[in-house]
Amino acid sequence: MLAAYPQLCYNFCYHTFCTDMRKRGREQMQDTTETQPSTTLSNEFSLLFCGERACPPGHAAGPAIREYYLMYYCLSGHGIFQTKNCSFSPGPQDGFLIFPQEVTFHEADLQDPWHYIWVAFRGSNAEQYLTRCGLSRQQRTFHCGKSAALQDCVTQMMQHMKLSDCNEFFLQSLLYRWFGILASAVASPNHSKKASESIYVKKAIEFLQKNYQNDITIAKVADYVCLNRSYLTSLFRRQLHTSPREYLVNLRISHAADLLRHSDLPVSHIACSCGYPDPLAFSRAFHRLKGISPTEYRTACRAGKAAAPQQK
Repeated sequence: MLAAYPQLCYNFCYHTFCTDMRKRGREQMQDTTETQPSTTLSNEFSLLFCGERACPPGHAAGPAIREYYLMYYCLSGHGIFQTKNCSFSPGPQDGFLIFPQEVTFHEADLQDPWHYIWVAFRGSNAEQYLTRCGLSRQQRTFHCGKSAALQDCVTQMMQHMKLSDCNEFFLQSLLYRWFGILASAVASPNHSKKASESIYVKKAIEFLQKNYQNDITIAKVADYVCLNRSYLTSLFRRQLHTSPREYLVNLRISHAADLLRHSDLPVSHIACSCGYPDPLAFSRAFHRLKGISPTEYRTACRAGKAAAPQQK
């Protein structure tokens, strides 16, 4: 049974709020473990602190605001979580998210108090990453069946909280691991068919842009986005009016043309730098797209005749 506490309201007086906070600040913390790093590696996404607590009956936090994102995950027991617009009763394998600058309150059940873990984080990319895990201001609660993995993640975070360069990198990787576990278990928000198709094309393009210098095939791209190759091709043709292979060739030749204009690298080196280990195959591809050979293109650029190269 949950401790009796009415739906959070915002007309409580300042005196009551301060008195309540002072009282809770004196509560015993012997079942609490919390650690925090001394520095953060990234302003885009970084861990602030984390912890684990087996709460006594009725243990409460808030009403309060925070300057960071805070995510709780219940390992066992029950409690209540309240914001201005919602009330939620988490149980085992349930979690909830607190956004910066919002008043929230949560309290352990009187009969079956919860044991939870938490991570606090911030950064310009935080909200984007939360969205990719299916979480938002409209959907701030979740269920994740991977309790052992999440608890192990927090345990490792606490083991790497001492100041050192290697620990900073470990903590950054563990924060991403936490989000990776959530993303693999939490249902993503529903997208329309058109939006889903756009996401597949966008991710395929990102993969091509990151790997055009390597020996990649369209089959590898399709495998990366978990689609059949023919279906991926149909999506490209529908949205970009070209095929993935044509997009890759154009991408490679575009980068090659840039190197021919602005560097003195040999053509063979440029070929390798743009995903063509065979200079002859590179020259043929370049000629098909530009109408002239790489050497002729470089000469024309330097003579001022191909400053704005055109594709055939």
